[in-house]
Amino acid sequence: MIFFKLLFLCLFLALGVEAAPLPELDRLVRENNLLKSEHQLAKTPQVYVLFDLVEKKIFIKARGTVLKELPIDSLGIWGASVKVKPLTLRKKNALIEPERKEIKPTKEGEETTSELQALQVGDMPARYHLSLDGTVWLYVRPKAEGTMSTLLNILSSLKSYLIIKPLGTLWHALRGETFTEIVIYLSENDARSLYWAFQEGSGCMIWSE
Repeated sequence: MIFFKLLFLCLFLALGVEAAPLPELDRLVRENNLLKSEHQLAKTPQVYVLFDLVEKKIFIKARGTVLKELPIDSLGIWGASVKVKPLTLRKKNALIEPERKEIKPTKEGEETTSELQALQVGDMPARYHLSLDGTVWLYVRPKAEGTMSTLLNILSSLKSYLIIKPLGTLWHALRGETFTEIVIYLSENDARSLYWAFQEGSGCMIWSE
């Protein structure tokens, strides 16, 4: 299905380049890049994520099929625009990382148990940082639903404006790179679901205006 969409859009671009105004042509090129990127990610069995910042939705997908859709409550973008291309999740960072319980081998004579304490969605953090290919920093925060979450979001915003944005921009500018910071607010459960499903090394795409 993705292949046919891509083929149709390529033909449309080839036939309508002269007639299309520049803004429309730019949009068509970006949509073409989006289809190419998704086709590349959908060829593998690995789960990938589409961050649709235009429709304010996150799609967790595999083989082109939507596994879960997460609505974005609000968002903010700062820095260079993100090119439409496959990105890789390099690192997930949270103040309190989920930890698996250490499984120790039983000694002779001790009773064994088959019950393993597997990590569940509820064990995941709801506030964390995703590093995408180094130059795109994506922060996920739970939307404010009480005094504590509101205060933490205010402190996170101050940290971003006073530390992360200036230092991030300077560091990447010295290396001749662009820098983009994206902040996304989700419900607490959706934030945990994204952390649980989006594994380091997985691919993703960002669609923005």
